[in-house]
Amino acid sequence: MQEKIYLGNAWEDEYGLNVSVNLEKFLQAVKDGKMAQNKYGDVRIRVGKLRTPNEKSKATHYVAVAMPPPPKDNPF
Repeated sequence: MQEKIYLGNAWEDEYGLNVSVNLEKFLQAVKDGKMAQNKYGDVRIRVGKLRTPNEKSKATHYVAVAMPPPPKDNPF
């Protein structure tokens, strides 16, 4: 099983999710080929729900690189 690459956190409110992504981690994942762009310039990420909110940040979700990475010839 491949290790998750965490990019940030998200907080759920009455309107949806507020997402915070660490730009350095995001750009490093793109540079390392962990995230492939499709023909529109989009990349996939995963927003997953935490079992319990983070005690320190109160985050309710995590943001990570989508697993598994899409094939090089068909990124989406």
